[in-house]
Amino acid sequence: MTQDKRKLGRIMKRKRMQKQPPADLSMVETERVFKVELPQEGMRVDKFILERTPWMSRTKAVHAFDEERVLKNDLPVAPGKKLRAGDIVKLILPPPHEDITEMARIPYDIVYEDDTMFVVSKPPHLIVHPTGGYRYTTLLNALHLRFQDTEHFPRLVNRIDKETSGLIICGKTGKMTGKLGKALEDKEVVKDYLALVEGVVELDHQFIDLPIGRDEQAEVSMLRRVVPAGQHASTEVWTVERFKRFSLVRCRLHTGRMHQIRVHMQAIGHPLVCDHHYGIRDELLESDLSEPPPPPTRIESPYGFKEGDSEADVTERIRALDTLKRHEYEALARGERVPRGEHDALILGRCALHSHYLKLTHPSTKQELELTAPLPPDMANAIDRIRRS
Repeated sequence: MTQDKRKLGRIMKRKRMQKQPPADLSMVETERVFKVELPQEGMRVDKFILERTPWMSRTKAVHAFDEERVLKNDLPVAPGKKLRAGDIVKLILPPPHEDITEMARIPYDIVYEDDTMFVVSKPPHLIVHPTGGYRYTTLLNALHLRFQDTEHFPRLVNRIDKETSGLIICGKTGKMTGKLGKALEDKEVVKDYLALVEGVVELDHQFIDLPIGRDEQAEVSMLRRVVPAGQHASTEVWTVERFKRFSLVRCRLHTGRMHQIRVHMQAIGHPLVCDHHYGIRDELLESDLSEPPPPPTRIESPYGFKEGDSEADVTERIRALDTLKRHEYEALARGERVPRGEHDALILGRCALHSHYLKLTHPSTKQELELTAPLPPDMANAIDRIRRS
C-alpha cells in the first residue's frame, strides 16, 4: 500500500469517527446491529463483522457463527456469505464473563479537562480499550461510565500498553478527536517517556534511527524488531540518571511505531527493566541489588500457556495473572513487602515505562498545553531502592 493510500485511509477513518457516535461502553450490550452500505456490497459477513468489532478475536467470531449468533436479515448466516447493500447484520453478544462492578473501581487521574477534550494518567496493569478477554473492564469503559448521561462519548486519541503507565489524550466529541488525531499524525504533539533500562547508558543524548518491522520469527504476532526493510522509526534519548547497573532515561518519540521505545532500547543494548518480550528479566527482586547479583529472573511464559489450551483457558489464565499483578502493584504502592520465596521480595513487576510528558497546541483555543504525570509508586520506589543500593 502506498503512503498516499495509507494517508487517505487514516483520513477516512477520522471522518467515520466524527460521524458515528461510539457505543456506550458503560452498558452491557446484548447485540450489535449494522446496516450494509454500498461500499461494503460483496464483502464476506465474517470480514464485515470483524472490521466492526475490533475487540473480538477471530476465534470468538467463529464461535459466534457456529452458535448462530450472527444473523443477516434476521436469519442465521454462514461466515463466507456475501453481503448486499441494505442487508441488516445482527451480532448477538453472549453474557459478559467479567465482573461488571469493577468498571466503577478502575483507577485513573484526570490531569487536564475542558469542554471538548481531557487527558488522563492511567496506572500500570490496565488495558486501555476493549480487546481479547477484556470487554468491560478497561480504561475506556470507566471513562464512558464517568460521562454516562451526558452528551459526551470519550474516545482515546493515543494508546499505551497494558503495563505502561501515564498520559493518554482523549476527545469528548468525534470532531475534536479527529483534530487531535491529525495533530498526533502530523507530529505536532510532543510525547516523552521515562524508562528504567538495563546497564549504564554512556551517551547523555542520542538519536536512535532504526527501522522497525514485524518479528517474523516470534510466536507472538504483535512483536517487533529492527529490520532493514521496516518502517522508519526515530527515538530521541536523554540519560537522566546513571546507577551501578541501571539507567533512568527520557525517550521522545518522533515516530509512533508499535513497541518503539522497547525495541530501540533493546537494539542499543539497554532493554527496559522487567520487559518480558524484549528484556533480560521479568521481575526486579531485592536480591538483584546484591553483590554479586544472581542471574536475572526469567519465566518462559508468565501466563503458563500449554499445548491444547482453548481460548477460554488462555483468557482466564491471562485475567487471573493480570489481577494478581495488579494486586501486587497496589501492595507495592502502599509500601508493603511482596515476598518471593522465603528470603527475597519483589521490587518491580512490570515493564518500567511511563508516559511522563505531553506538549500540544489545543486545536480550538490554540493554547499550548504542557502536561506531566509523576512516576507511579512502583517505578519511583524501585528507582529509590536502586539509588540507595
